[in-house]
Amino acid sequence: MKNIAIIGSGNIGGNLARLFTSKHNVTLGSRNPEQSRLKLPGLTITDYTQAAKSANIVILAVPFSEVTAIAAKLGSLAGKILIDVTNPLTADFMALTIGHTTSAGEAIQAAFPQAHVVKAFNTVLAQVLAKAVSGAKSLPSVLVAGNHAAANAEVVQLAKDAGFSAFDTGAITNARYLEPLAALGIQLAYAKGHGGEVGFAFAAVN
Repeated sequence: MKNIAIIGSGNIGGNLARLFTSKHNVTLGSRNPEQSRLKLPGLTITDYTQAAKSANIVILAVPFSEVTAIAAKLGSLAGKILIDVTNPLTADFMALTIGHTTSAGEAIQAAFPQAHVVKAFNTVLAQVLAKAVSGAKSLPSVLVAGNHAAANAEVVQLAKDAGFSAFDTGAITNARYLEPLAALGIQLAYAKGHGGEVGFAFAAVN
């Protein structure tokens, strides 16, 4: 059982908290804990700083544009696994603001140089997480990227324990490919009308 802090109480953070709370000690960090307690009854909710203090795994589930401000509240997170769920999306969510030569994952590793940053769950839509919470069996793959092999393996196992297939894709620089994949998923789900309960699966062909 892990001590997990989820920073962000929106649709992604809230569903991740519900997903992991049956097997792990989960604390949800919110900008407004009192309001979040009304919206998400049954979860342990506090502010960002307190949530991160006692966790060995911290999940960053906030808009990428807010990371710099939140980093100042979280401290170094030295030695902790920091799962980056962010995508550097434009205001309309339909494109990326950075890419090719860098990624949100690399920026977050630079912001937390003493943490083991692992890109993961960024290609999984909030509606899919909600389906996972309700026990759906046909789930997409969680693709993982990070510079620390043991941290990557721990996140892969965390995803598998939650019912997903999961694969280590390599270094944090591979977030440059995972983030466009997330953008493609958004395009398929919303621009092309397939709906939010879709995702990508990595499979071996026989």
